[in-house]
Amino acid sequence: MTSTPLNLADGSDNGDEVLRQRKRGAELEDAIRAATVAELACAGYDGVTIESIATRAQTGKASIYRRWATKQELVADSLNALLNGPLLEAAQLDVDETTTTRDVLLILVRQVAELMGGRGGSAMRSIMSESLRDSQFCNTFLCDFFEPRKQALVALLERGVRRGEVRSAARSTLIPQMLAGTLMHRILVCGEPMSEPELIEFVDEFIMRAIA
Repeated sequence: MTSTPLNLADGSDNGDEVLRQRKRGAELEDAIRAATVAELACAGYDGVTIESIATRAQTGKASIYRRWATKQELVADSLNALLNGPLLEAAQLDVDETTTTRDVLLILVRQVAELMGGRGGSAMRSIMSESLRDSQFCNTFLCDFFEPRKQALVALLERGVRRGEVRSAARSTLIPQMLAGTLMHRILVCGEPMSEPELIEFVDEFIMRAIA
């Protein structure tokens, strides 16, 4: 299911059936995804139910089950939508030839740091915990979530190779894993935001030194 970058505006349940009828199609799907992320951030994966998501999204459970067969599918799709822009579009940014690999990487880490520092980070933390307990969920998480984003970063590095800014040997999957792992450890595990000077230092002294 194709999804647009997620808007995390909160829904609230006031029991008004008229409000439930207002959203249709893509708007309703985005509201359900946003409600899912909000519930993950507040209650954790185990505490999230289709009923609680429906209440927050101001819709019925049937509307959710028509689109997603299980909670796991809905959570995975919501997480993909949440990080759609920062991670999947990084290699497809509308940049001209004056935009260096370093510039694109800095744009990327700024977006991810901002996203993980908010409700999205809390949702990600609960998903990571669940993936450690459930091997099937872990496989889904790795294949559907991490793999396409890893490939997007590899494509970005390949662009850098063509520009003469990245050495050919750096076009491996190790660099994307290092980049993602550092950000996730600092922001999600340690719970510490990264300042603008730290993000610049991270790109210049860590990533660029590894790939240039």
